Amino acid sequence: MERRVPLKLVVALLAVLAFLGGGLVLVPAMMMMGIAGVSEDEAAGITSTTCSPIAQTGNTNVVLNEEQLANAQTVIETGVSLHVPSRGLVVAVATAMQESTLQNLSGGDLDSVGLFQQRDAWGSQARRTNPEQAARMFYTGGQGGQPGLLDVRDWESMPVTDAAQAVQVSAFPFAYARWESMAASLVESVVGDNPLGCDKNVVAANLPTGSVGKMLQTALEQQGDPYVWGAVGPESFDCSGLIVYSWRKAGHPLKIRTAAQMMDNSTIIEPGQEKPGDLIFSALGERGSAGHVMIVVEPGTAVQAPRTGLDVKLTKYKVDGVNNKIGRLNASAFAAAVPAAA
Repeated sequence: MERRVPLKLVVALLAVLAFLGGGLVLVPAMMMMGIAGVSEDEAAGITSTTCSPIAQTGNTNVVLNEEQLANAQTVIETGVSLHVPSRGLVVAVATAMQESTLQNLSGGDLDSVGLFQQRDAWGSQARRTNPEQAARMFYTGGQGGQPGLLDVRDWESMPVTDAAQAVQVSAFPFAYARWESMAASLVESVVGDNPLGCDKNVVAANLPTGSVGKMLQTALEQQGDPYVWGAVGPESFDCSGLIVYSWRKAGHPLKIRTAAQMMDNSTIIEPGQEKPGDLIFSALGERGSAGHVMIVVEPGTAVQAPRTGLDVKLTKYKVDGVNNKIGRLNASAFAAAVPAAA
């Protein structure tokens, strides 16, 4: 396969990566964007502009360098050569990001090495530290009979974190979901031949500033937490509980609690006119009362606590204005200060 992501990238900000032993400290789902940076030639009096993809995770900035981008591309292209559907490519990249931050590590926990931190039983050290071979084993399995992603029954219908966990059997089973948005964008860049550049958004969620952005960042940080009916955080949520919790953490507590109350205290917005922070109401009863609610991250993508048995996650959506509706919370929904418009 000849498609290549441009790798002439320089560091524009310091990468801040925290480790506990061999494991990456869990951080929330990422936003990434191409930005302009000043090259090393500036010290010699030469100023040039280049692009460096920056991942922002809460208050932490992470720069994906040439090695990380090249490894992501190898994981994706290996999957393509095996005819793995795009969903599987996303699972693989998210897994490698969590296990090694897309770095081909020579060590790790116990005898784990490589992008996927595969242990001795998976294969020789040479294979496990070869990005292409390590990715192939993730998809098809290890030499000791370990199942690969393609061996997992119904993996395509699983959440990313469950599919990854079925292969990795990690001590942190909810961690992988936090990298899904970034992984999906990298897959789109490689498979869609859409190179990264200064004018390209690498991740779909480019959050707004201000209160709405803080609220959305909080909601996205909860990805991987379980749905529990009646829960309002911090470890589990129901659909409206996620919204109540996120606005409270953003400094604007709500005085309403349920999806129905949120719809009653919202201005209905025409499909296609929604903004980040707006709400999508569904499961409408006979009287038009909402039974479910999720939060718009950007048009076409929402974050939600779906139902029992599923975790907080990003979701693609379509709204017809009849069976589901979009609403923007009114001032009457807030207990005190009203947030700035999205």
